[in-house]
Amino acid sequence: MAHPPSNHRLLAIALAAAGITLAGCNKTADTPATAPAPAPAATAPAEAAPAPVAAAPAVPSYTPPTADQLYQMVAPIALYPDKLVAQVLAGSTYPAQVTDADQWLHQNASLKAGPLADAADRQPWDPSIKSLTAFRSVLDQMAKNLPWTTALGEAYYNDPSDVMNAIQVMRQRASRAGQLKSTPQLKVATGNPQINYTPNPNVVPVYSGQAVVEPPTQYITIAPAQPDVVYVPAYDPQRIYGEPVRVYPGYVYAPPQPVYSEPRYSNAQIATAGALTFGLGVVVGSALERHDWGWHSWGVNWGSRGDDRRPPPGRDGRSYEQPAVVYNRSTYVSRSETVVNNNIRNVYNNGPAPRGDQAQQAQLEHQAQQVQMQRDQVQREQQRNQAQMQMAQVRQQQQQQEQVRQQQARDQQMQAQQHRNDQARQQQEQQRQQQMQMQAQQQDQARHQQEQLRHQQEQTQQQRADQARQQQERARQQQEQQRQQQEQARHQQEQQRQQAEQQSRQMQQQRQQAEQQQRQQQQQAEQQARQQQQQHLQHEQQAQQHRQQEQHHAEQRAGERRQAQEQKP
Repeated sequence: MAHPPSNHRLLAIALAAAGITLAGCNKTADTPATAPAPAPAATAPAEAAPAPVAAAPAVPSYTPPTADQLYQMVAPIALYPDKLVAQVLAGSTYPAQVTDADQWLHQNASLKAGPLADAADRQPWDPSIKSLTAFRSVLDQMAKNLPWTTALGEAYYNDPSDVMNAIQVMRQRASRAGQLKSTPQLKVATGNPQINYTPNPNVVPVYSGQAVVEPPTQYITIAPAQPDVVYVPAYDPQRIYGEPVRVYPGYVYAPPQPVYSEPRYSNAQIATAGALTFGLGVVVGSALERHDWGWHSWGVNWGSRGDDRRPPPGRDGRSYEQPAVVYNRSTYVSRSETVVNNNIRNVYNNGPAPRGDQAQQAQLEHQAQQVQMQRDQVQREQQRNQAQMQMAQVRQQQQQQEQVRQQQARDQQMQAQQHRNDQARQQQEQQRQQQMQMQAQQQDQARHQQEQLRHQQEQTQQQRADQARQQQERARQQQEQQRQQQEQARHQQEQQRQQAEQQSRQMQQQRQQAEQQQRQQQQQAEQQARQQQQQHLQHEQQAQQHRQQEQHHAEQRAGERRQAQEQKP
Protein backbone atom coordinates (compact mmCIF):
# COMPACT_ATOMS: atom_id res chain seq x y z
CA MET A 1 0.00 0.00 0.00
CA ALA A 2 3.06 2.30 0.25
CA HIS A 3 3.80 2.21 -3.51
CA PRO A 4 0.96 4.45 -4.84
CA PRO A 5 1.72 7.35 -2.42
CA SER A 6 5.30 7.31 -3.65
CA ASN A 7 4.08 7.71 -7.24
CA HIS A 8 1.78 10.51 -6.12
CA ARG A 9 4.66 12.38 -4.53
CA LEU A 10 6.76 12.00 -7.70
CA LEU A 11 3.95 13.32 -9.83
CA ALA A 12 3.38 16.27 -7.51
CA ILE A 13 7.07 17.14 -7.70
CA ALA A 14 6.89 16.86 -11.53
CA LEU A 15 3.91 19.20 -11.63
CA ALA A 16 5.63 21.77 -9.47
CA ALA A 17 8.82 21.56 -11.52
CA ALA A 18 6.80 22.01 -14.71
CA GLY A 19 5.13 25.09 -13.25
CA ILE A 20 8.50 26.61 -12.30
CA THR A 21 9.95 25.86 -15.75
CA LEU A 22 6.89 27.30 -17.47
CA ALA A 23 7.15 30.44 -15.38
CA GLY A 24 10.79 30.78 -16.37
CA CYS A 25 9.92 30.37 -20.03
CA ASN A 26 7.34 33.16 -19.81
CA LYS A 27 9.63 35.39 -17.70
CA THR A 28 6.70 36.54 -15.50
CA ALA A 29 6.83 37.69 -11.92
CA ASP A 30 4.95 34.94 -10.11
CA THR A 31 4.23 35.08 -6.39
CA PRO A 32 6.77 33.33 -4.16
CA ALA A 33 4.06 30.98 -2.96
CA THR A 34 4.37 28.94 -6.15
CA ALA A 35 8.06 28.09 -5.65
CA PRO A 36 7.87 26.17 -2.34
CA ALA A 37 4.79 24.26 -3.48
CA PRO A 38 6.68 20.97 -3.92
CA ALA A 39 7.67 20.83 -0.23
CA PRO A 40 4.22 20.42 1.30
CA ALA A 41 3.17 18.21 -1.59
CA ALA A 42 5.82 15.69 -0.59
CA THR A 43 3.98 14.87 2.63
CA ALA A 44 0.47 15.99 1.81
CA PRO A 45 -2.26 13.60 0.63
CA ALA A 46 -2.77 13.04 -3.09
CA GLU A 47 -5.82 15.30 -3.28
CA ALA A 48 -3.63 18.33 -2.45
CA ALA A 49 -1.46 17.81 -5.56
CA PRO A 50 -3.54 19.90 -8.05
CA ALA A 51 -2.50 23.12 -6.22
CA PRO A 52 0.62 23.76 -8.38
CA VAL A 53 -1.50 23.50 -11.55
CA ALA A 54 -3.56 26.48 -10.51
CA ALA A 55 -0.33 28.45 -10.00
CA ALA A 56 0.90 27.82 -13.57
CA PRO A 57 0.73 30.93 -15.84
CA ALA A 58 -1.97 30.99 -18.46
CA VAL A 59 -0.78 30.22 -22.00
CA PRO A 60 -2.88 31.07 -25.08
CA SER A 61 -4.50 27.96 -26.56
CA TYR A 62 -3.83 26.82 -30.14
CA THR A 63 -5.78 28.82 -32.71
CA PRO A 64 -6.44 26.74 -35.85
CA PRO A 65 -6.34 28.26 -39.34
CA THR A 66 -9.59 29.06 -41.10
CA ALA A 67 -11.16 26.56 -43.48
CA ASP A 68 -9.92 28.51 -46.54
CA GLN A 69 -6.42 28.62 -45.09
CA LEU A 70 -6.53 24.85 -44.52
CA TYR A 71 -7.72 24.31 -48.12
CA GLN A 72 -4.81 26.41 -49.41
CA MET A 73 -2.43 24.53 -47.12
CA VAL A 74 -3.40 21.00 -48.21
CA ALA A 75 -4.08 21.77 -51.89
CA PRO A 76 -0.53 20.83 -53.07
CA ILE A 77 -0.73 17.31 -51.53
CA ALA A 78 -4.44 16.43 -51.40
CA LEU A 79 -4.30 14.38 -54.61
CA TYR A 80 -1.27 12.33 -53.59
CA PRO A 81 -1.77 8.62 -52.81
CA ASP A 82 -2.94 8.08 -49.21
CA LYS A 83 0.34 6.56 -48.03
CA LEU A 84 2.33 9.46 -49.49
CA VAL A 85 -0.05 11.93 -47.82
CA ALA A 86 0.69 10.18 -44.52
CA GLN A 87 4.47 10.51 -45.05
CA VAL A 88 4.21 14.20 -46.00
CA LEU A 89 2.02 15.08 -43.00
CA ALA A 90 4.36 13.26 -40.63
CA GLY A 91 7.50 14.63 -42.28
CA SER A 92 6.18 18.21 -42.22
CA THR A 93 6.55 18.19 -38.42
CA TYR A 94 10.35 18.01 -39.02
CA PRO A 95 11.10 21.02 -41.27
CA ALA A 96 14.77 21.10 -40.28
CA GLN A 97 15.18 17.44 -41.22
CA VAL A 98 13.39 18.11 -44.50
CA THR A 99 16.08 20.67 -45.37
CA ASP A 100 18.89 18.34 -44.27
CA ALA A 101 17.48 15.39 -46.21
CA ASP A 102 16.98 17.48 -49.36
CA GLN A 103 20.58 18.71 -49.24
CA TRP A 104 21.77 15.17 -48.54
CA LEU A 105 19.87 13.90 -51.60
CA HIS A 106 21.50 16.54 -53.81
CA GLN A 107 24.91 15.52 -52.47
CA ASN A 108 24.15 11.83 -53.09
CA ALA A 109 22.31 12.10 -56.39
CA SER A 110 23.86 8.88 -57.66
CA LEU A 111 22.21 6.73 -54.97
CA LYS A 112 19.13 4.81 -56.13
CA ALA A 113 16.69 2.20 -54.81
CA GLY A 114 18.25 -0.20 -52.25
CA PRO A 115 21.57 1.67 -51.69
CA LEU A 116 19.63 4.91 -51.22
CA ALA A 117 17.29 3.31 -48.66
CA ASP A 118 20.21 1.74 -46.79
CA ALA A 119 22.10 5.05 -46.66
CA ALA A 120 18.97 6.93 -45.51
CA ASP A 121 18.37 4.35 -42.78
CA ARG A 122 21.74 5.26 -41.23
CA GLN A 123 20.76 8.93 -40.90
CA PRO A 124 19.42 10.34 -37.57
CA TRP A 125 16.08 11.24 -39.09
CA ASP A 126 12.46 10.47 -38.35
CA PRO A 127 11.05 7.46 -40.26
CA SER A 128 8.81 9.80 -42.28
CA ILE A 129 11.85 11.73 -43.56
CA LYS A 130 13.67 8.50 -44.40
CA SER A 131 10.66 7.25 -46.37
CA LEU A 132 10.38 10.56 -48.27
CA THR A 133 13.94 10.20 -49.62
CA ALA A 134 12.46 7.79 -52.19
CA PHE A 135 10.36 10.69 -53.56
CA ARG A 136 12.93 13.33 -54.43
CA SER A 137 10.50 15.74 -56.13
CA VAL A 138 8.15 15.73 -53.10
CA LEU A 139 10.95 16.31 -50.60
CA ASP A 140 12.48 18.99 -52.80
CA GLN A 141 9.13 20.80 -53.03
CA MET A 142 8.81 20.70 -49.22
CA ALA A 143 12.35 22.04 -48.75
CA LYS A 144 11.81 24.90 -51.22
CA ASN A 145 8.61 25.94 -49.39
CA LEU A 146 9.79 25.61 -45.80
CA PRO A 147 7.30 28.10 -44.24
CA TRP A 148 4.43 26.15 -45.84
CA THR A 149 5.94 22.86 -44.64
CA THR A 150 6.29 24.19 -41.08
CA ALA A 151 2.71 25.52 -41.05
CA LEU A 152 1.39 22.19 -42.36
CA GLY A 153 3.28 20.28 -39.67
CA GLU A 154 1.98 22.53 -36.89
CA ALA A 155 -1.59 22.31 -38.18
CA TYR A 156 -1.49 18.52 -38.42
CA TYR A 157 0.10 18.02 -35.01
CA ASN A 158 -2.34 20.30 -33.21
CA ASP A 159 -5.51 19.57 -35.19
CA PRO A 160 -5.26 16.44 -37.38
CA SER A 161 -9.03 16.08 -37.84
CA ASP A 162 -9.53 19.41 -39.61
CA VAL A 163 -6.39 18.96 -41.73
CA MET A 164 -7.47 15.54 -42.97
CA ASN A 165 -11.08 16.63 -43.46
CA ALA A 166 -9.74 19.52 -45.57
CA ILE A 167 -7.87 17.00 -47.74
CA GLN A 168 -11.13 15.12 -48.31
CA VAL A 169 -12.91 18.37 -49.21
CA MET A 170 -10.28 19.15 -51.87
CA ARG A 171 -10.54 15.63 -53.28
CA GLN A 172 -14.31 16.05 -53.57
CA ARG A 173 -13.75 19.30 -55.50
CA ALA A 174 -11.27 17.69 -57.89
CA SER A 175 -13.66 14.78 -58.44
CA ARG A 176 -16.56 17.10 -59.27
CA ALA A 177 -14.30 18.99 -61.68
CA GLY A 178 -13.57 15.71 -63.51
CA GLN A 179 -9.84 15.86 -62.68
CA LEU A 180 -9.67 13.05 -60.11
CA LYS A 181 -10.39 9.61 -61.54
CA SER A 182 -8.64 6.28 -61.93
CA THR A 183 -5.74 6.21 -64.41
CA PRO A 184 -3.05 3.66 -65.32
CA GLN A 185 -1.03 5.27 -62.49
CA LEU A 186 -3.64 5.84 -59.74
CA LYS A 187 -6.65 3.95 -58.41
CA VAL A 188 -9.36 6.28 -57.06
CA ALA A 189 -12.19 4.82 -54.96
CA THR A 190 -14.92 6.00 -52.63
CA GLY A 191 -15.48 4.76 -49.11
CA ASN A 192 -13.24 4.33 -46.09
CA PRO A 193 -11.61 0.89 -46.31
CA GLN A 194 -10.90 -0.96 -43.11
CA ILE A 195 -7.21 -1.09 -42.29
CA ASN A 196 -5.29 -3.14 -39.77
CA TYR A 197 -4.95 -0.29 -37.29
CA THR A 198 -4.96 0.05 -33.50
CA PRO A 199 -5.39 3.70 -32.44
CA ASN A 200 -3.16 4.95 -29.64
CA PRO A 201 -5.55 6.03 -26.83
CA ASN A 202 -2.92 8.35 -25.28
CA VAL A 203 -2.64 10.69 -28.27
CA VAL A 204 -4.84 13.72 -27.54
CA PRO A 205 -4.82 16.63 -30.04
CA VAL A 206 -3.96 20.04 -28.64
CA TYR A 207 -7.03 21.64 -30.24
CA SER A 208 -10.34 20.43 -28.84
CA GLY A 209 -12.67 23.18 -30.00
CA GLN A 210 -15.36 23.27 -32.65
CA ALA A 211 -14.65 21.66 -36.01
CA VAL A 212 -13.24 24.06 -38.61
CA VAL A 213 -13.92 21.69 -41.53
CA GLU A 214 -16.91 19.39 -41.25
CA PRO A 215 -16.21 15.71 -41.99
CA PRO A 216 -17.31 14.67 -45.48
CA THR A 217 -20.33 12.52 -46.19
CA GLN A 218 -18.19 10.28 -48.38
CA TYR A 219 -14.47 9.55 -48.40
CA ILE A 220 -12.21 9.32 -51.45
CA THR A 221 -9.13 7.13 -51.25
CA ILE A 222 -6.18 7.18 -53.66
CA ALA A 223 -3.74 4.31 -54.10
CA PRO A 224 -1.15 3.30 -56.71
CA ALA A 225 -2.58 1.28 -59.59
CA GLN A 226 0.40 -1.08 -59.21
CA PRO A 227 1.12 -2.16 -55.63
CA ASP A 228 4.91 -1.76 -55.85
CA VAL A 229 5.21 1.21 -58.25
CA VAL A 230 4.21 4.71 -57.10
CA TYR A 231 3.60 7.57 -59.55
CA VAL A 232 3.55 10.99 -57.88
CA PRO A 233 0.91 13.21 -59.52
CA ALA A 234 2.04 16.69 -60.49
CA TYR A 235 -0.59 19.39 -60.82
CA ASP A 236 -1.15 23.12 -60.41
CA PRO A 237 -2.97 23.53 -57.06
CA GLN A 238 -4.66 26.70 -58.32
CA ARG A 239 -6.38 25.03 -61.32
CA ILE A 240 -6.87 21.33 -60.63
CA TYR A 241 -9.87 21.77 -58.30
CA GLY A 242 -12.23 23.39 -60.80
CA GLU A 243 -12.88 26.65 -59.03
CA PRO A 244 -9.66 28.67 -58.49
CA VAL A 245 -7.87 28.15 -55.17
CA ARG A 246 -5.60 30.87 -53.83
CA VAL A 247 -2.01 29.82 -53.34
CA TYR A 248 -0.83 29.46 -49.77
CA PRO A 249 1.18 32.65 -48.94
CA GLY A 250 4.78 32.18 -50.06
CA TYR A 251 4.21 28.78 -51.68
CA VAL A 252 5.94 28.40 -55.04
CA TYR A 253 4.82 25.60 -57.34
CA ALA A 254 7.55 24.29 -59.63
CA PRO A 255 5.92 22.03 -62.28
CA PRO A 256 8.19 19.12 -63.30
CA GLN A 257 8.61 17.89 -66.87
CA PRO A 258 5.76 15.39 -67.37
CA VAL A 259 6.45 11.86 -68.53
CA TYR A 260 2.83 10.68 -68.55
CA SER A 261 -0.24 12.84 -69.08
CA GLU A 262 -3.88 12.38 -70.04
CA PRO A 263 -4.27 11.62 -73.78
CA ARG A 264 -6.68 14.52 -74.27
CA TYR A 265 -3.95 17.04 -73.32
CA SER A 266 -0.70 17.96 -75.03
CA ASN A 267 2.24 19.19 -72.93
CA ALA A 268 1.52 22.72 -74.11
CA GLN A 269 -2.08 22.49 -72.81
CA ILE A 270 -1.31 20.99 -69.40
CA ALA A 271 -0.68 24.32 -67.63
CA THR A 272 -3.87 25.95 -68.93
CA ALA A 273 -6.07 22.87 -68.55
CA GLY A 274 -4.95 22.05 -64.99
CA ALA A 275 -4.55 18.35 -65.72
CA LEU A 276 -2.75 15.62 -63.76
CA THR A 277 0.67 14.60 -65.03
CA PHE A 278 3.09 11.99 -63.74
CA GLY A 279 6.83 11.58 -63.53
CA LEU A 280 8.70 8.32 -63.59
CA GLY A 281 7.38 5.64 -61.25
CA VAL A 282 9.14 4.93 -57.94
CA VAL A 283 9.61 1.23 -57.16
CA VAL A 284 8.70 0.58 -53.50
CA GLY A 285 9.36 -3.14 -53.34
CA SER A 286 11.85 -5.09 -51.29
CA ALA A 287 14.46 -2.31 -51.44
CA LEU A 288 12.34 -0.22 -49.04
CA GLU A 289 10.39 -2.93 -47.23
CA ARG A 290 13.51 -4.36 -45.60
CA HIS A 291 13.33 -1.29 -43.33
CA ASP A 292 10.46 -0.74 -40.92
CA TRP A 293 9.75 2.70 -42.40
CA GLY A 294 9.07 1.49 -45.96
CA TRP A 295 6.09 2.31 -48.15
CA HIS A 296 3.77 -0.31 -46.71
CA SER A 297 4.51 0.82 -43.13
CA TRP A 298 2.35 3.92 -43.68
CA GLY A 299 -1.35 4.49 -44.01
CA VAL A 300 -4.21 6.86 -43.28
CA ASN A 301 -7.18 6.46 -41.01
CA TRP A 302 -9.78 8.89 -42.29
CA GLY A 303 -12.00 8.33 -39.25
CA SER A 304 -15.59 7.11 -39.21
CA ARG A 305 -18.16 9.21 -41.02
CA GLY A 306 -20.18 10.99 -38.36
CA ASP A 307 -17.91 9.69 -35.58
CA ASP A 308 -14.66 11.48 -36.36
CA ARG A 309 -15.78 14.66 -34.60
CA ARG A 310 -14.13 15.70 -31.37
CA PRO A 311 -15.59 14.01 -28.28
CA PRO A 312 -18.06 16.04 -26.25
CA PRO A 313 -16.98 17.39 -22.84
CA GLY A 314 -16.58 14.64 -20.32
CA ARG A 315 -15.96 11.91 -22.90
CA ASP A 316 -12.69 10.02 -22.68
CA GLY A 317 -10.73 11.42 -25.65
CA ARG A 318 -7.80 9.01 -25.24
CA SER A 319 -9.84 6.07 -26.47
CA TYR A 320 -11.57 8.07 -29.16
CA GLU A 321 -10.60 7.12 -32.74
CA GLN A 322 -9.88 10.22 -34.83
CA PRO A 323 -8.45 10.79 -38.33
CA ALA A 324 -4.72 10.22 -38.11
CA VAL A 325 -1.58 9.12 -39.88
CA VAL A 326 -0.94 5.41 -39.35
CA TYR A 327 2.60 4.10 -38.91
CA ASN A 328 3.25 0.40 -38.35
CA ARG A 329 -0.44 -0.24 -37.57
CA SER A 330 -0.73 2.42 -34.86
CA THR A 331 -1.16 6.16 -34.57
CA TYR A 332 1.93 8.03 -35.71
CA VAL A 333 3.41 10.22 -32.96
CA SER A 334 5.79 13.05 -33.86
CA ARG A 335 8.75 13.69 -31.54
CA SER A 336 9.88 16.81 -33.36
CA GLU A 337 11.37 19.57 -31.23
CA THR A 338 10.57 22.12 -33.91
CA VAL A 339 6.77 22.10 -33.69
CA VAL A 340 6.29 20.31 -30.34
CA ASN A 341 8.16 18.79 -27.37
CA ASN A 342 6.72 15.36 -26.59
CA ASN A 343 8.62 14.43 -23.43
CA ILE A 344 5.45 14.18 -21.31
CA ARG A 345 2.62 14.19 -23.84
CA ASN A 346 3.71 10.88 -25.35
CA VAL A 347 4.76 9.28 -22.09
CA TYR A 348 2.72 6.17 -22.89
CA ASN A 349 3.55 5.94 -26.60
CA ASN A 350 5.87 2.96 -26.14
CA GLY A 351 4.30 1.51 -22.98
CA PRO A 352 0.91 0.32 -21.68
CA ALA A 353 -1.81 2.79 -20.81
CA PRO A 354 -2.90 3.24 -17.17
CA ARG A 355 -5.64 0.85 -16.19
CA GLY A 356 -7.09 -0.97 -13.17
CA ASP A 357 -7.96 0.97 -10.04
CA GLN A 358 -5.25 3.67 -10.49
CA ALA A 359 -7.72 6.34 -11.61
CA GLN A 360 -6.22 8.96 -9.33
CA GLN A 361 -2.75 8.37 -10.72
CA ALA A 362 -4.13 8.67 -14.28
CA GLN A 363 -5.77 11.98 -13.32
CA LEU A 364 -2.46 13.34 -12.01
CA GLU A 365 -0.72 12.21 -15.14
CA HIS A 366 -3.38 13.89 -17.28
CA GLN A 367 -2.87 17.11 -15.34
CA ALA A 368 0.86 16.79 -15.89
CA GLN A 369 0.16 16.44 -19.59
CA GLN A 370 -1.94 19.61 -19.55
CA VAL A 371 0.86 21.55 -17.87
CA GLN A 372 3.37 20.14 -20.33
CA MET A 373 1.10 21.06 -23.24
CA GLN A 374 1.05 24.66 -22.01
CA ARG A 375 4.81 24.60 -21.67
CA ASP A 376 5.02 23.14 -25.17
CA GLN A 377 2.90 25.98 -26.51
CA VAL A 378 5.34 28.54 -25.12
CA GLN A 379 8.26 26.61 -26.49
CA ARG A 380 6.57 26.41 -29.87
CA GLU A 381 6.15 30.18 -29.89
CA GLN A 382 9.82 30.60 -29.06
CA GLN A 383 10.84 28.02 -31.64
CA ARG A 384 8.59 29.68 -34.22
CA ASN A 385 10.31 32.97 -33.52
CA GLN A 386 13.68 31.26 -33.77
CA ALA A 387 12.59 29.63 -37.04
CA GLN A 388 11.54 33.01 -38.37
CA MET A 389 14.89 34.47 -37.35
CA GLN A 390 16.65 31.55 -39.00
CA MET A 391 14.59 32.00 -42.13
CA ALA A 392 15.46 35.72 -42.08
CA GLN A 393 19.13 34.78 -41.77
CA VAL A 394 18.71 32.28 -44.55
CA ARG A 395 17.06 34.93 -46.70
CA GLN A 396 19.89 37.35 -45.86
CA GLN A 397 22.45 34.70 -46.77
CA GLN A 398 20.53 34.01 -49.94
CA GLN A 399 20.55 37.73 -50.74
CA GLN A 400 24.28 37.87 -50.09
CA GLN A 401 24.79 34.81 -52.24
CA GLU A 402 22.64 36.42 -54.89
CA GLN A 403 24.75 39.59 -54.71
CA VAL A 404 27.92 37.53 -55.01
CA ARG A 405 26.37 35.63 -57.87
CA GLN A 406 25.34 38.88 -59.56
CA GLN A 407 28.87 40.31 -59.08
CA GLN A 408 30.34 37.13 -60.51
CA ALA A 409 27.86 37.36 -63.34
CA ARG A 410 28.89 40.98 -63.97
CA ASP A 411 32.58 39.97 -63.93
CA GLN A 412 31.84 37.15 -66.30
CA GLN A 413 29.89 39.54 -68.50
CA MET A 414 32.86 41.98 -68.54
CA GLN A 415 35.25 39.17 -69.38
CA ALA A 416 32.86 37.92 -72.02
CA GLN A 417 32.55 41.48 -73.39
CA GLN A 418 36.35 41.83 -73.50
CA HIS A 419 36.62 38.47 -75.19
CA ARG A 420 33.92 39.53 -77.66
CA ASN A 421 35.79 42.81 -78.34
CA ASP A 422 39.03 40.92 -79.03
CA GLN A 423 37.18 38.55 -81.27
CA ALA A 424 35.55 41.52 -83.03
CA ARG A 425 38.97 43.15 -83.69
CA GLN A 426 40.35 39.87 -85.01
CA GLN A 427 37.28 39.46 -87.15
CA GLN A 428 37.66 43.02 -88.51
CA GLU A 429 41.33 42.37 -89.44
CA GLN A 430 40.39 39.11 -91.06
CA GLN A 431 37.57 40.85 -92.90
CA ARG A 432 39.99 43.61 -94.17
CA GLN A 433 42.45 41.01 -95.45
CA GLN A 434 39.61 39.07 -96.98
CA GLN A 435 38.34 42.25 -98.65
CA MET A 436 41.81 42.97 -100.15
CA GLN A 437 42.04 39.41 -101.44
CA MET A 438 38.53 39.68 -102.78
CA GLN A 439 39.36 42.97 -104.57
CA ALA A 440 42.45 41.41 -106.25
CA GLN A 441 40.43 38.39 -107.22
CA GLN A 442 37.67 40.63 -108.54
CA GLN A 443 40.16 42.60 -110.71
CA ASP A 444 41.60 39.39 -112.14
CA GLN A 445 38.13 38.13 -112.72
CA ALA A 446 37.19 41.43 -114.46
CA ARG A 447 40.16 41.20 -116.87
CA HIS A 448 39.42 37.58 -117.57
CA GLN A 449 35.78 38.43 -118.13
CA GLN A 450 36.71 41.25 -120.59
CA GLU A 451 38.92 38.86 -122.58
CA GLN A 452 36.18 36.30 -122.60
CA LEU A 453 33.69 38.98 -123.69
CA ARG A 454 35.89 40.08 -126.68
CA HIS A 455 36.36 36.48 -127.76
CA GLN A 456 32.65 35.90 -127.41
CA GLN A 457 31.91 39.01 -129.54
CA GLU A 458 34.22 37.75 -132.34
CA GLN A 459 32.60 34.35 -132.19
CA THR A 460 29.21 36.00 -132.28
CA GLN A 461 30.04 38.07 -135.39
CA GLN A 462 31.43 35.02 -137.23
CA GLN A 463 28.36 33.05 -136.25
CA ARG A 464 26.10 35.86 -137.51
CA ALA A 465 27.90 35.96 -140.93
CA ASP A 466 27.67 32.21 -141.27
CA GLN A 467 24.05 32.33 -140.28
CA ALA A 468 23.38 35.04 -142.95
CA ARG A 469 24.97 32.96 -145.72
CA GLN A 470 23.09 29.91 -144.57
CA GLN A 471 19.84 31.89 -144.52
CA GLN A 472 20.44 33.15 -148.13
CA GLU A 473 21.17 29.63 -149.34
CA ARG A 474 18.07 28.34 -147.60
CA ALA A 475 16.02 31.16 -149.19
CA ARG A 476 17.27 30.22 -152.73
CA GLN A 477 16.55 26.58 -152.08
CA GLN A 478 13.10 27.48 -150.82
CA GLN A 479 12.40 29.53 -153.99
CA GLU A 480 13.50 26.62 -156.20
CA GLN A 481 11.34 24.28 -154.16
CA GLN A 482 8.39 26.66 -154.54
CA ARG A 483 8.86 26.80 -158.39
CA GLN A 484 9.00 23.00 -158.55
CA GLN A 485 5.94 22.81 -156.38
CA GLN A 486 4.08 25.24 -158.68
CA GLU A 487 5.04 23.17 -161.74
CA GLN A 488 3.88 20.03 -160.00
CA ALA A 489 0.67 21.80 -159.06
CA ARG A 490 -0.04 22.75 -162.73
CA HIS A 491 0.70 19.20 -163.83
CA GLN A 492 -1.57 17.86 -161.13
CA GLN A 493 -4.34 20.28 -162.20
CA GLU A 494 -4.05 19.09 -165.81
CA GLN A 495 -4.22 15.50 -164.69
CA GLN A 496 -7.19 16.29 -162.52
CA ARG A 497 -8.97 18.05 -165.47
CA GLN A 498 -8.37 15.06 -167.75
CA GLN A 499 -9.51 12.69 -165.01
CA ALA A 500 -12.61 14.80 -164.54
CA GLU A 501 -13.43 14.70 -168.26
CA GLN A 502 -12.87 10.94 -168.33
CA GLN A 503 -15.02 10.52 -165.25
CA SER A 504 -17.72 12.65 -166.89
CA ARG A 505 -17.72 10.46 -170.03
CA GLN A 506 -17.79 7.34 -167.89
CA MET A 507 -20.71 8.72 -165.90
CA GLN A 508 -22.61 9.52 -169.10
CA GLN A 509 -22.00 6.02 -170.41
CA GLN A 510 -23.10 4.56 -167.10
CA ARG A 511 -26.25 6.73 -167.22
CA GLN A 512 -27.06 5.50 -170.74
CA GLN A 513 -26.46 1.91 -169.68
CA ALA A 514 -28.67 2.42 -166.69
CA GLU A 515 -31.47 3.87 -168.84
CA GLN A 516 -31.17 0.95 -171.26
CA GLN A 517 -31.22 -1.54 -168.43
CA GLN A 518 -34.22 0.24 -166.95
CA ARG A 519 -36.10 -0.01 -170.34
CA GLN A 520 -35.21 -3.68 -170.61
CA GLN A 521 -36.37 -4.33 -167.07
CA GLN A 522 -39.63 -2.48 -167.76
CA GLN A 523 -40.22 -4.51 -170.90
CA GLN A 524 -39.46 -7.71 -169.03
CA ALA A 525 -41.84 -6.68 -166.30
CA GLU A 526 -44.63 -5.94 -168.84
CA GLN A 527 -44.00 -9.26 -170.54
CA GLN A 528 -44.09 -11.06 -167.20
CA ALA A 529 -47.34 -9.27 -166.37
CA ARG A 530 -48.93 -10.40 -169.68
CA GLN A 531 -47.70 -13.93 -169.05
CA GLN A 532 -49.15 -13.91 -165.54
CA GLN A 533 -52.48 -12.60 -166.93
CA GLN A 534 -52.56 -15.33 -169.56
CA GLN A 535 -51.72 -17.92 -166.86
CA HIS A 536 -54.54 -16.51 -164.75
CA LEU A 537 -56.99 -16.81 -167.65
CA GLN A 538 -55.82 -20.31 -168.26
CA HIS A 539 -56.31 -21.16 -164.60
CA GLU A 540 -59.82 -19.65 -164.77
CA GLN A 541 -60.64 -21.73 -167.87
CA GLN A 542 -59.27 -24.87 -166.27
CA ALA A 543 -61.26 -24.22 -163.09
CA GLN A 544 -64.43 -23.65 -165.14
CA GLN A 545 -63.83 -26.86 -167.09
CA HIS A 546 -63.20 -28.68 -163.79
CA ARG A 547 -66.50 -27.35 -162.41
CA GLN A 548 -68.32 -28.37 -165.57
CA GLN A 549 -66.81 -31.82 -165.35
CA GLU A 550 -67.80 -32.06 -161.73
CA GLN A 551 -71.33 -31.00 -162.57
CA HIS A 552 -71.50 -33.48 -165.44
CA HIS A 553 -70.27 -36.26 -163.16
CA ALA A 554 -72.81 -35.29 -160.54
CA GLU A 555 -75.63 -35.39 -163.13
CA GLN A 556 -74.45 -38.80 -164.30
CA ARG A 557 -74.44 -40.15 -160.73
CA ALA A 558 -77.88 -38.70 -160.17
CA GLY A 559 -79.19 -40.40 -163.35
CA GLU A 560 -77.63 -43.64 -162.35
CA ARG A 561 -79.33 -43.46 -158.95
CA ARG A 562 -82.73 -42.79 -160.60
CA GLN A 563 -82.24 -45.73 -162.96
CA ALA A 564 -81.25 -47.92 -160.06
CA GLN A 565 -84.37 -46.92 -158.16
CA GLU A 566 -86.53 -47.50 -161.13
CA GLN A 567 -85.15 -50.98 -161.69
CA LYS A 568 -85.97 -52.12 -158.15
CA PRO A 569 -89.26 -54.24 -157.95
